[in-house]
Amino acid sequence: MPRAASRIGILGALVVLGAGLTLPWLISAPNPVALGSKLIAKKATLVMLTGLWPAGASILLLALVGLCVALLAKDSRHHFVLAMVGAVGIFLVCALGDPLILAGQQAGWLHRVVLWSSGAWLSLAGFALMFYGGLLHLQKGGAIPRPIWVLIWLPILAALGLVAYTVWSGSPTTNLILASFQRELHSGGLQLRLGQHLWLAGAGVFLSVVLGVLLGIWGYYNPRVGQVALYLSGVVLTIPSLALFTMLMDPYSTLAQHSPVLRQYGVAGLGPAPAITGLTLYGLLPVIRNTYVGLMSVPVAQVDAAVGMGMTPGQVLLQVLLPRAFPVIMAGIRSSAVMLIGIATLAQLIGAGGLGYYILSGINRSSVALILLGTIPAVVLAYGADMLLQAIGRWLTPRGLHLLKGVTA
Repeated sequence: MPRAASRIGILGALVVLGAGLTLPWLISAPNPVALGSKLIAKKATLVMLTGLWPAGASILLLALVGLCVALLAKDSRHHFVLAMVGAVGIFLVCALGDPLILAGQQAGWLHRVVLWSSGAWLSLAGFALMFYGGLLHLQKGGAIPRPIWVLIWLPILAALGLVAYTVWSGSPTTNLILASFQRELHSGGLQLRLGQHLWLAGAGVFLSVVLGVLLGIWGYYNPRVGQVALYLSGVVLTIPSLALFTMLMDPYSTLAQHSPVLRQYGVAGLGPAPAITGLTLYGLLPVIRNTYVGLMSVPVAQVDAAVGMGMTPGQVLLQVLLPRAFPVIMAGIRSSAVMLIGIATLAQLIGAGGLGYYILSGINRSSVALILLGTIPAVVLAYGADMLLQAIGRWLTPRGLHLLKGVTA
């Protein structure tokens, strides 16, 4: 294998080819409930659908091109082509979904209710791997010029724009997932659940950051406190999420019974109060650990120099210790935020709402579309939060630390 060959790109191409040739691309049934029935549901592979709509073959041909490029790649030009193949492949999978479904329905191979099956999802994942593999090698070669960066991302942005336009405009679609998003978006249900999820996760992250940073600083000055805080927050993280939420219901229920004022502010055994408390406890460990480790990693010589210059303990903390430890602290905050956005989906089990409403409803109704209706926004939200916090971290990191290779928030 050539030295510059992209193993990630090769894996992605093989995933697309395997999914397109062997796995069902679409699954259909007369109604959403029957999608889980092996007797009623109909499945169609990409090869079958290509016979009805030849444009479907472009997905397999593009995967072959990606495989050849990944195997023979020698320089940045080949990795640019690999990244473009992955990006264009993602666009094709999204753009050809409805035409393939319509072709299958007209031929009588598919029922009225149609859902993407494992072949389509794995093809998206495979093209994403090719895109990532090419982009990774380009980044290793140095800074990517802005025009190249825009060109690489353009097909993916076009795919996202196409999906967003279909959902937002309410255009007719044969895809059950997009139809479910349209229904919930225009009824206001998706906005409501997304707002609840943002409130739960945002409040949990904010409280865990405040408490975690304070405990990490205290632990730096008092190592025994630091060890105890790390141990207890680690123990909390081993408790199953649902168990922790359930354990918090009784104390809040008792508080609400004895304090009508708290009830007026929504504090009760069921609802956001126990959910936010549980999320806060779960988010402590990454923040405490990274704050403590970040402060401990500051060279003693720098602290001594600051003290020798006449700085007070508060000035040393704010002007030397925290700026030096900031990238490490931000990494902990990012980990905590992504984790809490995922855990917050379980808050629906104690009546707190959020995107978990769709996931639990989908499980109860055996509806994959409803499960994805809650899962996809949660994934996008977690990824968006991570990117936003990374950008904020880089912006707030002292300029001098950017000169150190590998320093990132």
